[in-house]
Amino acid sequence: MAAVLPLHKGQRSQPNMALPAVNVRLLLCRFANKGPNGFVFSPIRQSRCLRLSNHFSTSPYFCNQSRLSSRERTEAFAWLGDIVPVFGTTGDKVSVLNDPTVFFNVLKGRIWTAEKRIVLSSLYLGNGPLEQELVAALHTQLERVRDLQVTVLLDYTRGSRGRNNSRTLLLPLLQKFPDRVQVSLYHTPDLRGLLKAVVPERFNETIGLQHMKIYLTDNSVIMSGANLSEMYFTNRQDRYVVLHNIPLLTDMLTNLVSCVASFSFQLCRDNSVILHPSFNIHPYKDDIDKFKSEARQRVMDLLKPGYFTKLADPFFTDSPFRHRKKVIGWKRERRERTIQIQDGDEYTSHHEVEEEEESDEETQQLIQQGARVMVDTRTQEKTVVHPESSNVTQLRRTIYVDTWICPLVQMGPLGVWHDEMVTRRLLRTAPKESELLLASGYFNLTEDYMDVMLRADADFNILMASPQVNGFYGAKGIAGSIPTGYTFIAREFHRRVWQQAQQNRIRLQEYIRPEWTFHGKGLWFYHPGEELPSLTLVGSPNFGYRSVNRDLEAQLAIVTDNWTLRQQLHQEQRHLYQGSEVVTKETFQRPDRQVPAWAKALTRVIKNFF
Repeated sequence: MAAVLPLHKGQRSQPNMALPAVNVRLLLCRFANKGPNGFVFSPIRQSRCLRLSNHFSTSPYFCNQSRLSSRERTEAFAWLGDIVPVFGTTGDKVSVLNDPTVFFNVLKGRIWTAEKRIVLSSLYLGNGPLEQELVAALHTQLERVRDLQVTVLLDYTRGSRGRNNSRTLLLPLLQKFPDRVQVSLYHTPDLRGLLKAVVPERFNETIGLQHMKIYLTDNSVIMSGANLSEMYFTNRQDRYVVLHNIPLLTDMLTNLVSCVASFSFQLCRDNSVILHPSFNIHPYKDDIDKFKSEARQRVMDLLKPGYFTKLADPFFTDSPFRHRKKVIGWKRERRERTIQIQDGDEYTSHHEVEEEEESDEETQQLIQQGARVMVDTRTQEKTVVHPESSNVTQLRRTIYVDTWICPLVQMGPLGVWHDEMVTRRLLRTAPKESELLLASGYFNLTEDYMDVMLRADADFNILMASPQVNGFYGAKGIAGSIPTGYTFIAREFHRRVWQQAQQNRIRLQEYIRPEWTFHGKGLWFYHPGEELPSLTLVGSPNFGYRSVNRDLEAQLAIVTDNWTLRQQLHQEQRHLYQGSEVVTKETFQRPDRQVPAWAKALTRVIKNFF
């Protein structure tokens, strides 16, 4: 079948031409780019699916005629500020990586340049050559920077598997730098008693895991779904979003990892483990309710809603989030908007005025083309900022918020449900003609998520791993049958979609790439009529039962009105969907997709464990 890309409605090839007028908002968001490319998009309807086109626009102002204003685009997600912390920043501080090798090199490079802290949270650390390179980089930097602190959080069962494991690889660091290296191993409180005694190694990981993937150095962080293992650095496709120099966000994420570390085992120099000195409740020997209650309280104390930023909001829009009082210098009057603009360590106050009869003809014409008249509060000097302005310095030095970062945490065993609340609301409330693209390396959506999508108004395009690129493909024993189980679950959902006549609105695609496996996960949200996403979810959750109820998960909701970042996110999902195949009824009739009766029965029993 021909390779297809994710589909977008009502879009046709655009001629290569510059728009005659560009408003200030567009200029501020885009002037740093050397010239974005335009693309041919295709609608979600299967019958209108198009191949990737080689048609590009060279216009620096190429854009779609959006149905939404900038304010409407971001205020659609204002409710996030009522649930979770929100961190305001600028889109130029966020970048997207597409290749696992690049991810490895960026991570290693950031370790080499860290001066204050390195925080690594992952399921496990492998023991191959590339993982040893990372540990060697940690060793080198610890020797070079005497104040550097290293915190590593892994899962206890996965990190202890086998004789040579994550623990043994990290022991030399712990032995040489005992005061500056902390290795914590989370043990789920649900694995205890007879269950812990009889369930063998590897299978005990199905009960619950530490699954957060946070790779932080100083004030920057990489959010991903990838583990610290060689396959994730070479040919296992995932997602990787880098957030540069956002101290408030990285402080919060550091505190989150430290919080989980506080109710995890602490690795000692002799490879034994002890409880954290601040938490004396054993995860599987002491009272389970007491452990969960205390751990939950610690996590919830970090997740109080609020709006946090050191920057000023843009003069062309209100902050879309509720907690505006923490924004520097914001106030709204009847006919003007006042802001503080940060220029290095200096703050100057400006307000926008509506020029009418007093304006000369030239100014009036510029205003009609989208210009803004800004008045310095102190000197009363007026400046007309418009697309043809030669005062590039002023535009370049204006710092404004156009991107909002919302950490989402899901810890089902502890009763923390923020990620599920946000994900469910996005799926349920997305308006008609909006498009939500979801990716998961393991197609095992919760019944609730499937029911919500079947009843929702939006269009959904779900990218999943084909059996051949599933991480369990070819594994020995019961694990080797897991891809067959995912095929059965996907077939049942596909059948429900057709039974409810939702096939024009909900679509499945399979990632296919020889010699690769697929581990990507997340969501891209496109407003109706928009060619670029305004929100993405990126992190560790898989939208399945395990992510919701068994494991510790974390991801970021990134809301942005920054054109460059939106373009990066769009290109990212195109990269993942390129080469995928649409799932049809015929897909499940192939000989390699037949599911034996025993596999169907087994899947129904164990689907909540993988």
